[in-house]
Amino acid sequence: MIYKPVSIPKEKRKDFYQSKYDHFKYLLLWVIIISCLIEMTFFVSDCSVVMGFSENTLLSRFLIIVPLGLYLFAFKHVSSYKIMVPFSYVMIHACMLSVIWTSYYISNVQNLRESFLVIQIMFLIVGIASPKKLHCIFHALMIAEIVLACMFNSFTGIDTLISLDGACLIAICAFEFIFESAFGEMYNAQMKLEDVALHDQLTGAFNRSKLKMLCMEDTSELVFRNAGFILLDIDEFKKINESFGHDTGDQIIKELYNIIKICTRGDDVCIRLGGEQFLIIVPNQGLARTKEIGERIRHHVENKKDLACTFRISVGATVYKGGDYHVSINFADKALKFAKENEVNLVVAYEDM
Repeated sequence: MIYKPVSIPKEKRKDFYQSKYDHFKYLLLWVIIISCLIEMTFFVSDCSVVMGFSENTLLSRFLIIVPLGLYLFAFKHVSSYKIMVPFSYVMIHACMLSVIWTSYYISNVQNLRESFLVIQIMFLIVGIASPKKLHCIFHALMIAEIVLACMFNSFTGIDTLISLDGACLIAICAFEFIFESAFGEMYNAQMKLEDVALHDQLTGAFNRSKLKMLCMEDTSELVFRNAGFILLDIDEFKKINESFGHDTGDQIIKELYNIIKICTRGDDVCIRLGGEQFLIIVPNQGLARTKEIGERIRHHVENKKDLACTFRISVGATVYKGGDYHVSINFADKALKFAKENEVNLVVAYEDM
């Protein structure tokens, strides 16, 4: 097949189109800057046509500097594709209107062809970073603007001009559909790689890499200012492996993660640190609530009967107040060791030791 549609799940489309824009935003920036400069240099050809200084087209050619300045300001301060992609199309149409305004003073189809060629290139490149359906809507407006130009001037050969630009419209829109499908394949492949890199393959829980993602840039400080840390592992897990085999041990670890998912909320983060040990981060929770969640998990494990063997867990808890997260993990680890040394199948908070 020449065109193979790629499905992007509805919940990921915003991230997909943002990724698409982020990937090509500097290409958009430069094509818009260069195109606006080209539109202004066409003033030289205006002067050539009138064989003198074309004061009538001076404003129509150079007024494009105003929206260009606004675009550069927005580019620096706004990162959302929902704003910048439509703004990019506004810039194209601003160039288009500049051409129409100029054509009122200089009725020259050759000048129109040159200007419209630049505009078609702008549409092609901006469409690379745009949702395909949005592109078709904004691009189709170009034909309406050509018709608008005809209302002010009677051009010889304008039918040919419209047919050529109409053909370009169809070809470019078709290209944008094919390109978005190709980019979608790349995006899906990247998401799968990131998923593998970020998740534990046995349980599906996050791995240690998730902790780096939760930190402020180039620090070991989490984005959470107040969060409960729950560190737990399976009591006497080595004996379970020796008595029932490693396959059963793996099933126990997976079942523990299933219980954790049942006992936690959607914004809680569960990380498998290694072996049978899990770290649960519960944002915006104090010590009492953190201990309650740990106790709930311990109780569910204790009452789980439909397994090849029963198992128990010990839990260490603490509250992260900021700074290096390793310190709080060490506190939770000390509480966990205290639980194991004194009485297994127990929840202990570091603050209560």
